[in-house]
Formats: sequence, structure tokens, C-alpha cells
Amino acid sequence: MIAVPFRFSTRSMRFQLLVCSAGLLLVIGLLALMVVKRFAFETAQSTFDRPLANSALQILEEVRLEGGELAIDMPFSAFSGLADAPRDKVFYLVTTKQQVYVTGYQGLLANDSVRHKIQAYTMQLETSPEYFDLKFRGEYLRAALVGRVIYTRNGPQQVLVLVGQTAEARTEWEHQLSEVALKLITAVILCTLIVIVLLIYQVLKPVKLLNQKMMKRSNIDLTPIDLDVPEEVSHLVKSINIFMGQLDDTLSNLKNFTSEAAHQLKTPLAGMRVQVELLHSRETSAETERALARVLEACDVLERTIEQLLNQATIKHRYRSIEPQTIHINALVEKVCRSLAIQALTRDIELSLQQEAQFSIVGDAFGVEQMLLNLIENAIKYSPNGKSVEVEVVRRGSKASIVIRDFGPGIADKDKPLVFERFHRLAGGEQSGTGLGMSIAADVAEHCRALLLLKDTIPNGLTVEIQFPYKTWQEAE
Repeated sequence: MIAVPFRFSTRSMRFQLLVCSAGLLLVIGLLALMVVKRFAFETAQSTFDRPLANSALQILEEVRLEGGELAIDMPFSAFSGLADAPRDKVFYLVTTKQQVYVTGYQGLLANDSVRHKIQAYTMQLETSPEYFDLKFRGEYLRAALVGRVIYTRNGPQQVLVLVGQTAEARTEWEHQLSEVALKLITAVILCTLIVIVLLIYQVLKPVKLLNQKMMKRSNIDLTPIDLDVPEEVSHLVKSINIFMGQLDDTLSNLKNFTSEAAHQLKTPLAGMRVQVELLHSRETSAETERALARVLEACDVLERTIEQLLNQATIKHRYRSIEPQTIHINALVEKVCRSLAIQALTRDIELSLQQEAQFSIVGDAFGVEQMLLNLIENAIKYSPNGKSVEVEVVRRGSKASIVIRDFGPGIADKDKPLVFERFHRLAGGEQSGTGLGMSIAADVAEHCRALLLLKDTIPNGLTVEIQFPYKTWQEAE
């Protein structure tokens, strides 16, 4: 099986680190793209503006005064610098500050942007071009405007030359620069993201190893974890080891307490029973005998309650301290039935066992035995004298079951969900109980992944079925 290093869960540290890193890289990439696009635009403008200005300056140098009129011999070389963009169109205009047309495209004088630039142009000792954008004949142009002063008989005359060019070539060049930069930025981001993913995996690898080591442990292995991890994770390992040591001490103390409690509680109770029985054997008064009988009955209930509480504590302790083992259900059912046979005979109750299937489960043998003891003993206790209790081990389809059937008073439907509660006793019952037997049985069944079902026996009585679903049991010889 191939282990998948990343599981995309929103609560995963890997996912959160990856999202934060990817988001940060995306922001950086967008900012870099904006800077690159701006740089590409400015580079394209400066690259193509320079030939425009040179062309306008060459035309301006050829403007002269002839017979009191402005004249110009258009130099061929003025437009040679613009030949690098053969698909672009070139427009030019020679005019005066008063917008008197000299030569070129006269329609440019009708453009508001051109007129405004001509009026605002300031003559300087050293000619400096002004660049601006305009729309002419349905196309967008980039224009350069230059001017100088020509002295005439009527005084100085300000002459201006405008050269405009469509922006197809510069736009294409700008896009090419942007695409190259975009590919480079994308490649850098992807490489960085791969490096971040590898780093995240490497950084969190000790945590994954720690988790795998913990998952492989059984529920009773509380020995310290021995794992070579970085310093940051070693503190976590140390804390886990301290916690498991404390838990081990707690479980040991609980086990000792259970043993001591069993001895300390049962010993004085047994002594009290002996004293009461001795008094009961000597007493002749009927009223006193009844009182002593009630005391003995209370001792029985108290003794059974103590035993059940200790059994429940023992079962819970065993779940946390002993590895589950394979249990042959048929052998265990036979053992429990034999242990309760004398109790059934004293009540003239026939205890029968039918085994239609042989199967085993994985669990705690002591807990399963206590579950069967409580259920079969309850069936005997609440059955009238002379009746029968039937125990069956059967297989129904993909399920294996233990069925315990009695023909006593049964349990009302409204009370069935309540019998699994601790210390719950049915009202009006002739037999006294601890209220713990069904609770213990339910806990053991849940631990074995079994279902504990209560049904009515026909014509009367209660049927308890311990049902083991598919894959929780296996056939046994």
C-alpha cells in the first residue's frame, strides 16, 4: 500500500501551511506581474518614442523661410527610423503656434488634443519633445511634438512639428515582454511552491512518525516512546511519556484499590451475615425472625451489589490493561450454564442449552462471562418455579447470536430502554436486584461490538439476544 503524504483537510496543518504559502506566493506573483507589466509598458514607450522624436526633429530642421513664407523639403531619412514597425501608420503635421497649416495631414489641426497641445507648448532654448496619445481617423496614435522659433521680417515665428504613429508594434512588443515575464514568474512560483510542499512534508514528518508509532501500539502499552525527533517535537514526546507514566500509575493504583476494596468490604459483610444467622437460629419470636430474615435479605443484596460494582470496575480495568483474546463462545456458554445449574434446580427450573452453531469472538473473556452470568441469572431469577429457561447459540445469515429465553413476567415496552441504566430496578418485581446486571451486560456487548436486543417471549416472558454482526465473529470447530 502506498502512503499518501497529504490529506486535504481544512483542519490539517499541512493544508493550512500550504494554503497560506500559496496565498502569499499568489499575492507576490500578482504584485510582480503588475510591476513587470508597468516596466514593459514604460520600456515599450521609451523604445518607440525616441524614433518619433528624432523624426519630428529632422523635419523641424528642414523648415525654412522662402519669400516671406515657410517652406520645407521633406527629408527621406525622417521616417527611416520608423520603418521597424512596418504595419504601423505614420502621420505628420507642420504648423505654427497660431495653428496656420504648413504641410502634412491638415485634419490633425481639427483634433482637440492636438490644438490643446500646440497652444500649451512652451518654446525652449533646447528643443524638448512632448509626447501624448490621441485618436485620429478611428485609430489610436502616439505622437511627439517639437518646436522652434524662426525669425522673419515680421518678427519671430514659432513653428511646430508633430509626428504620430499607430501603436500596433509597441503594443505587440509590450505583450511579448509581459508574456515572457509571466512565464518566468509562473515558473518561479511553481518551483517555490514545490519546494514549500517538500519543506512542509519534511518539517511535519516527525509528527507523522510519532502518530504512526502511537497507532501501532496496543491499548495496554504505556511504555515510554523512543523516537529520534527534532528538538521542537521532542518536547511533545516528553510530555506524552510523562502522561503515559502517570496513566500507568493510575491504572496500577486502580487495580490495587479494586483488590483491597473487595477484601475490605466482603470481610465485615460476611462477619455480619454469620452473626445474623446465629441470632436467627436462636430466636423463637416470629416477629424477630422476620426482621432477621429481612436483614439477611438486605445482606444478600448488599453483597451482590458490592460484587457487581467490583466486577464492573474489574471489567473496565481489564479493557485498558489486557490485550483482547479469542473466546470460544460455545465453551464459555456451557461453563456459565453449568455454574448456574444448581441455582436453577433449587427453583425447579429447567435450564436447557441448544447449540446450532460454533463460533468465536475477540474480546475479554472475563467480561463476556460476566455478561452471560448476569443475563442467564436474571432469566432464572425472574422465572416462576417449575418453568424453563432456554439458551441457544445460533447463526442467522451473516450474524451469530446467543439467545436467552425465559417465560416469566417479561418487561413492558416502555421499561425496556430503561433496564440498561445503572441501578434501575423494575417496579413491582417480587425479586430484588442490584440494578447493575443489565448495565454491565450492555457495556460488555458494546465493547464486543455486539447488539443487545430485548424481545417478548410468546406467550409471555423476555427474550434477550446478543447479536454479533458480520466480521465481529468467526466460525470455530
